[in-house]
Amino acid sequence: MRKLNPRTRQALAAKEDALVQQAREVAEALWEALDAKQRKDGKGRQLRNILEVAESTDSWKALALFIRYQAARGELDIGWAEKVIETLEGLESEACKLAQDNKDDPKAVHLEMITHLLGHAVRWHLWDVKKGGG
Repeated sequence: MRKLNPRTRQALAAKEDALVQQAREVAEALWEALDAKQRKDGKGRQLRNILEVAESTDSWKALALFIRYQAARGELDIGWAEKVIETLEGLESEACKLAQDNKDDPKAVHLEMITHLLGHAVRWHLWDVKKGGG
């Protein structure tokens, strides 16, 4: 967990429902990108790997590169990788505004928002796997 001031954490909590909704869209897109064999073989586990990198890095660019790397290795669909990178990058302007309003580090706020969204996406994906579809 990144060190953010309490006001920033409170502001992030107020945006949690929106992050849950965006996470749903990410998980649905992943489900659609996986074929039946990939779903059975657990290719969706890559989402958890992305979350682990997001939790451990202080660099958005490093995380985006990891997603591209996994797609290039065939672990993720390239179209899905591009879409998720665009979604996560789209959080940056909102993170900058939150950081400015609360006198916090914009990079840390952005990565914290990404971590929240990806955590929700992992849970949505497990739901999809258990019920058999997005």
